[in-house]
Amino acid sequence: MRRKLPSIMALQAFEASARLQSFTEAGRECFLTSGAISRQVRILEMELGIVLFQRQPGRLVLSRAGATYLEEIREALIGIEQAGLRIARQDGEEGRLLSVATPPGFGARWLMPRYPDFATQHPDIPIRFYTRTEPVDFDKHGCDAAIYCGATPTAGAQSDWLTSEEQVAVCSPSMRPLEGMAVGEALKRYKLFPHMDRPAAWDEWLEELGLDEAGLQRGPVFEQMHMMIGAAMSGLGMALVPRYMVNHELAAGLLIEPFAQPVSNRCDYWLIYPASTGRMPSLQIFRTWLLSQARTGTAGALPHEAVLPRP
Repeated sequence: MRRKLPSIMALQAFEASARLQSFTEAGRECFLTSGAISRQVRILEMELGIVLFQRQPGRLVLSRAGATYLEEIREALIGIEQAGLRIARQDGEEGRLLSVATPPGFGARWLMPRYPDFATQHPDIPIRFYTRTEPVDFDKHGCDAAIYCGATPTAGAQSDWLTSEEQVAVCSPSMRPLEGMAVGEALKRYKLFPHMDRPAAWDEWLEELGLDEAGLQRGPVFEQMHMMIGAAMSGLGMALVPRYMVNHELAAGLLIEPFAQPVSNRCDYWLIYPASTGRMPSLQIFRTWLLSQARTGTAGALPHEAVLPRP
């Protein structure tokens, strides 16, 4: 017996339109034009033989039948989505596929230089890496684990502490201060770069060293740390960044750390994962390796790097 089922696309179009009260917004969410969303809703109305929306100027209003239908299908759509996530995880478990979310800077500068070691030891465990700047919602994003940066780990998730973030002030070798110059006096030679996401970083660094910002210059404000590091290398001023972000540049002599004054940023990195994936063999293997890497050497430097002496 053939089941009389509407298309998933039509149901998605209707649900998004009802939730957002707009074909245009629903189109943006579903990566379709507003016209395509409208057509899908009309097809659904024709198949059901009911009017789902009362179309009013500037907004959509659910009809009584539309509201009832939405309530009936919402749980079904969630169930279909969750079934897909579950089967993907089960398939990943069989193939040992692991999905991990990480902040982009930490992933690129701390995790990726170390990852070849894991890939060599465990070539049968493929990992799918995602970058996330916002806190990970495991149900929504479908990741098995994530690297989280914060003072305390996300509530409700299992967690393992990895490392504390160490902030270092770096500049171009051409801007090396005079030997014997006091830190407070030397800092007046530089323009200090603020970072949009960490506006208090310099204040905390100075406070921990017992210094104030009287007479200090602020330079351009940066959203991306890579741009801020590039500006420091060009001699424009001084950047305050996590050590792991500049290990390569310090080792290569492209940047110097003129003050031997590393300061903790009060930010810790954690491996977090939900209880539902915590027993995955592939995750447990990755977790053991990651904790080993975090305990090897200093928090920021790679074990094999020969960091240049501080001036």
